[in-house]
Amino acid sequence: MSSGEKFDVIIIGAGASGLGTAYMLSKYGFNVLVIERGERVGSKNVYGGRIYSYVFNSLIDNFVKEVPVERWVKKERISLLNDSDALTIEYSVGRDEYNNSFTAYLSSFLRWLSKKVEEQGALILTGVKVDKILFEDNKAYGVLAGGDRILADVVVDAEGINPILAMESGLKSDWKPSDVALGIKEVIKMPKNTIEERLNIDENEGLAQLFIGFPTNYVPGGGFLYTNRDTITLGIVVRLEHAIEGRLPMRDLIEEFKQHPYIRRIIKGGTVLEYSAHLVPEISIKDIDLSRLYGNGVLIVGDAAGFVLNTGFTIRGVDFAFLSGVLAAEAIKKAHDEGKYTKETLSYYEELLRTSPMINELFMHANAQSFLSTSMLYNEYVKALLEFFNDIYTVDGSPKKLSSVLMKSLSKNKISLVTVIRDLVRGLINL
Repeated sequence: MSSGEKFDVIIIGAGASGLGTAYMLSKYGFNVLVIERGERVGSKNVYGGRIYSYVFNSLIDNFVKEVPVERWVKKERISLLNDSDALTIEYSVGRDEYNNSFTAYLSSFLRWLSKKVEEQGALILTGVKVDKILFEDNKAYGVLAGGDRILADVVVDAEGINPILAMESGLKSDWKPSDVALGIKEVIKMPKNTIEERLNIDENEGLAQLFIGFPTNYVPGGGFLYTNRDTITLGIVVRLEHAIEGRLPMRDLIEEFKQHPYIRRIIKGGTVLEYSAHLVPEISIKDIDLSRLYGNGVLIVGDAAGFVLNTGFTIRGVDFAFLSGVLAAEAIKKAHDEGKYTKETLSYYEELLRTSPMINELFMHANAQSFLSTSMLYNEYVKALLEFFNDIYTVDGSPKKLSSVLMKSLSKNKISLVTVIRDLVRGLINL
């Protein structure tokens, strides 16, 4: 790459958001350069293990047939764990044609997506670190990367959860501990048939399971398990503020999680292939100033913008990142048609965001994070429910009435009926 070379658009980062921007702009005929600091696309990207397909399927031809899927998720489980026991609820899809979400290795998925982008004509440059976004008269005009000044009409910041360049350029403030969660995961190799037998899933059928209580030492957060073809992804996520307040030894937590009787039976004999840690946006959409996500010749997309949804049942990040990139591309196209890339013309990005299903859904669940930070959900309620079920299934010669057993469990964990009703109403309203 020669210094002074000019592109229509430079995109910093080849994650889902950057590739989403590049895919659409290339389809529209723009001369696009994607700069990725990893040695190959996907080599520095980390996520839980699951991707929702709707957005991709609506924009990429033959997506379902071509995407590198490990397993289509057809079983959902939520488990409450105390130190030794588990209470599990399962939802199972019986339809053959069901492609709502899938498990995948993010590196494989992004490499596949990058080929789709290159087929449209974009150039992806890997192994190069962008050192600075270049500005003149308060307008971005390119980047400094690998010692070269590379010019562009527009720069798209798709750095991800660590938007160092955006912060250095004054486009974004640093995250607060309440804005992000820390996720740790391991990928554990096991024979395909063993995974299917132990988790009661059919061939190529996938499972997504969430765990509450014991995995995070009973503080807000949770554990997760996803099935790949011949591996299991197992991890925990805790909001950073709770990890700091509780001085949680995160590395020890996942080791203890693996030793829980419920999990130990599943992963017995498995071999750990990968260990990784990653920050995840947990910020409420109410705290995201959409008018700061664009400026003269520059836009911010994906995790850098904070577009991740956690409803307590579903966690969506990869599809939201891709969609934000697509919307940024639409805004760039409109600005191009108007003949200038100013903050005013690029404000169409904010308009598109505000009318998008993604932002509507984020606003719909804007108070979810506050509710999901209620410590009783992960401690007293978990323990009370497990004690309740243990009591009603235990025959010890004493007569038992469900209402009496329930009141005993609630009382033991210092939960009043008023508190239960209050939290049920809060949950119905906010989730």
